[in-house]
Amino acid sequence: MTDLTTPVSEPAGHSAALEAAQVSVWHWDAASRKILIRAQGEPVIPDIEGEWQLSAFQSLLQGLSASAFRNAIASDDGKISQRLSLADGRSFRMVGARSADGDARGLLFSIDAVEEAKITPDLEAVFQPIVRLSDGKTVGFEALARWRDGEGCLQSVSALPGDGRLLIGPAFALQMLEEAACALEFWEAEFPEDGFYVQVNLTADDLFRPEVIQNVEKLMVSGRFNPESLRIELTEQMALRDFEAGVAAVTALEASGVSLILDDFGSGHSSLAWLASIPAKAIKLDPELTQLAGTPRADAVLSGIVSMVHAIGMTITAEGIESLDQIAFLKSIGCEYAQGFAFARPMPRDEATAHLRAGKAG
Repeated sequence: MTDLTTPVSEPAGHSAALEAAQVSVWHWDAASRKILIRAQGEPVIPDIEGEWQLSAFQSLLQGLSASAFRNAIASDDGKISQRLSLADGRSFRMVGARSADGDARGLLFSIDAVEEAKITPDLEAVFQPIVRLSDGKTVGFEALARWRDGEGCLQSVSALPGDGRLLIGPAFALQMLEEAACALEFWEAEFPEDGFYVQVNLTADDLFRPEVIQNVEKLMVSGRFNPESLRIELTEQMALRDFEAGVAAVTALEASGVSLILDDFGSGHSSLAWLASIPAKAIKLDPELTQLAGTPRADAVLSGIVSMVHAIGMTITAEGIESLDQIAFLKSIGCEYAQGFAFARPMPRDEATAHLRAGKAG
């Protein structure tokens, strides 16, 4: 690799204007001591796109920011969340984490890029129980979005007018995160010893939205609930678009301290690479895969997945369980949790609370 003191390629226009429509992905290579910055969409700050030697990159920053960046990538903590300023006063944030090999990666976005998203009033969360197979106890929920129509009935978001285009943007994810936080706050007050958790799905687009990243960060330090109780479900569709960018975005999210769950595991060709690269707590087996249980070939595949996932210290939830007949097999191969219509359908928060009270009463 060429010894670089300036970017590999001069950004188009080299404009001093701040373009903050999207975010940039950054990767610090500890061996070469170079940082690579590339945009996802419009460049955040065109001047810093490209590959830089550490000293050259630091020369772009104000003195305190140069020291802060150098200290962050060398920190024993491994988590990186820094507000930095260029020498001309423009500010941005770098969020991410350092891996065991010393490399670091994450997202970079402009401070001014984060706008308050408007909540969509007709949307609300319903909660589907996640059951521990060893004793049949509800231990958590997945928060799912529903739309209340003109007659007050809850409908799938796929039934939204205009192909659900009202959900485009960060408002949808922010609302689901807030409803999950409210549910956790309520349940932890009523059931302080039980440690229920709520899992929220984020899309690939959500991961590259500064509003979403910052909202998760705020929730994790809000004190409203036990931080370990909020979990984010990620699908490998995020990796299929741009694997390296997907890993960088998830690393930035994980730096907030939120627990990560790999959803729909086994549904795509890059599952193993995604599993090896993401510091997730657990996986959820894809419903189509669990529905195949009962044939020798499918049972061997499921047993192999469980053994592999347990070997790296993760737990497993089987999703889409519609028959109690599947439970004996899932327990026999070591699957810890299950979710599906065989146990309960998604329900509004008040019904979920009644469900938990009934469980406590035996």
